[in-house]
Amino acid sequence: EVVIPPRSFVLLTTEEYVKMPEDVAGLANLRSTLARYGLSVPPTVVDVGFEGNITIEVVNESPNTIVLKRGMRFLHLILVKAEGRASYAGTYQGQRGVTPPKGLMGEC
Repeated sequence: EVVIPPRSFVLLTTEEYVKMPEDVAGLANLRSTLARYGLSVPPTVVDVGFEGNITIEVVNESPNTIVLKRGMRFLHLILVKAEGRASYAGTYQGQRGVTPPKGLMGEC
């Protein structure tokens, strides 16, 4: 389980390992039931051609501690057909598990 204290955030990862086609992108959104408890996620795009677990920031905007259980359904992934083809060769290609930001450590 993951405990999210009031007014804080955690990085979570999906259990699913995704492999996006070269012509499909994804938009990850929080399920509305969890939003009603005060959780939110910033806009999260899963690029065309991305492969790996999706790491997502989950923010607890509420004054209450919220506990998420492993295996709990917390995201929707909306698939969007892209025009043309593009390939993803970004920093997080092939990531497994929660991946902290790369290139910014010590710069913030």
